[in-house]
Amino acid sequence: MKSMSRAKLLVIAVVVAAVAFGLLLGYLAYADDSFPAQERPFGEYASVVYSSFNGTEFAFRVQWENASYVPIYTQLSSPSTDAANTPVCNLGLASTQKGQVIFMPFSISPASAALSDVDLSIAVRSATNNTSFTIIYNIPSINATNSAIIPSNIACQQVLGS
Repeated sequence: MKSMSRAKLLVIAVVVAAVAFGLLLGYLAYADDSFPAQERPFGEYASVVYSSFNGTEFAFRVQWENASYVPIYTQLSSPSTDAANTPVCNLGLASTQKGQVIFMPFSISPASAALSDVDLSIAVRSATNNTSFTIIYNIPSINATNSAIIPSNIACQQVLGS
């Protein structure tokens, strides 16, 4: 009977450890790949000065409006077009200047002739108190053009969570 309770204890300990490990992995995935829940208006922090979509790439030039805030990472997503769901990309910026233009290219896979309801999400951090929030720029629809995106050698610097 004593060995039966040890076996039960061992099974319970293994189950508890597995659940704890699963929760830890879930938290790490959420923390690395999620955007801050607080959302603020895009236009108060940035403006899109140029965008181009050629079927395999969607690129933006975003002008930063406030040096007190730093764009940290970005992603394209769409509830209606799977091709527009890209990995979360670290921008690699420690600071910004007012008026600075930041190039944000995204690979689109599979290639698509048109995209709809695409969100450019940018996680932003305050340079003074480290608070974070998200700004979102929506593109209702866009058709691919037959043009190269310049510079084509720049891509996401680092996928978060890897």
